[in-house]
Amino acid sequence: MLNSGLATVAAATNKVIGFRLTAIVLLLVGSCLIIPSMAEAQCIPEPTTVVNGTVFLEAPDKPDYVQGAEVIVQGEFLILSAVTDRDGEFRFSNIDPGVYTVEATYFGFYAEQKITVEDGAEIEVMLQLKLPDRGTSARP
Repeated sequence: MLNSGLATVAAATNKVIGFRLTAIVLLLVGSCLIIPSMAEAQCIPEPTTVVNGTVFLEAPDKPDYVQGAEVIVQGEFLILSAVTDRDGEFRFSNIDPGVYTVEATYFGFYAEQKITVEDGAEIEVMLQLKLPDRGTSARP
C-alpha cells in the first residue's frame, strides 16, 4: 500500500515536471518566433539626412583645412553645433527637412551658407573662412 502511494506521488510529480517543461519549451519557441519579427520591423532603415562639410582657409596653392572651427546648423526650431576634426571636416545627421543656415567661425574668420534639407539627402557643404568686411560686424 505504501508502494502504491509513492508510485502515485511519483507519477503526479512526473506529470507536473512534464507540464512545466512543455510550457518552458513552448515559451522559448514562441519567443524565437516573435523576437525576429519585431527585430525585422526595427531593422527597416528610415531615411537619414546627413550634412557633411569641410571648413578651410583659401591658400595660394591649395585649401588649408581648419581644425577646431565651430560649426553651427541653425533652422527655425533647431540649433546644432560641432567642432571640425583635424581634416577640417564636420558631420550632422538625422536633421529634419527644412531650410538651414550653416555657419563656421574660427578666431575672427567667418563663413556662412544656406542649405535646403530633404528627407534622406546627403548634403556636402564647403565653407571658406574669410575675415569680415570692415563695414559689417563678424558674428561671434
